[in-house]
Amino acid sequence: MAAGSAAGSAGSAARGPMRERILAAAVEVIRSRGIVAATTKEIARRAGVSEGSLYNHFTSKTALFAAALGEVTGTARAAMTTLLESVGQGTVEENLVRYAADMVRFYGELLPMTGPVLADPELIAWLRDNGPTRAQEQAQKDATAKMGTRARSGQPGAAPPSGAPGGPGGPPAGPSGGSATGPVVGNGALIGYLDAERRAGRLAAGAPLPFVAAALLGGCQQHAFLTRLAGPEAVASGAQLPGAPEEFAAGLVRAVLAGHAPGRDA
Repeated sequence: MAAGSAAGSAGSAARGPMRERILAAAVEVIRSRGIVAATTKEIARRAGVSEGSLYNHFTSKTALFAAALGEVTGTARAAMTTLLESVGQGTVEENLVRYAADMVRFYGELLPMTGPVLADPELIAWLRDNGPTRAQEQAQKDATAKMGTRARSGQPGAAPPSGAPGGPGGPPAGPSGGSATGPVVGNGALIGYLDAERRAGRLAAGAPLPFVAAALLGGCQQHAFLTRLAGPEAVASGAQLPGAPEEFAAGLVRAVLAGHAPGRDA
């Protein structure tokens, strides 16, 4: 029995590192080639495993890509979590500058991975239908089922896979933007933060929160887009914007909050 338990532990340990290696390889391939051009063959080669072994850890190519995108969006989720925890603390401007700087870096990594999606109707439909979260939820269900099987057989359980809801690097159990799903969840969550600060009297009562959120996130995304497309030197000379995320974020937040925060004039 002890030998069997030891073998089970070794098997679980082997599965964990291999899954993480495959996931890291998927992120690298998607980052360099885009999600449309990425192939499971190249991911397997970069991970140093057989292509068939990918499906021992991910139920489908879609599930693998969803988990990879989940790893990348961890930056945005962590930034939003920090922002939501800062309601009523520091100043609204300081909180948003920190958040915006993180989002500039996030978009800088995300855009080259997802750019080709805009030309693929099926992938757009998948994203609009909250495909990444659905795929990750399915991965969580599969992992839970496996844990139950191992428990009944006396084998040690396993933690939820990285990128699954509730697991390491995974999204929150439910979308923080209320009924919003897919790509607009971030807007919904930011509006929620701004609304909490407005109710606390730290933003003007008439502040148009959806437009404040759109201006802030849109500015972060455009900075990342211009930097990727034209380069930081062109952004500084042509767009007259600072290249450093923190410096850009500070100027952006000041402009977006003008007239909407106590003590800040339009």
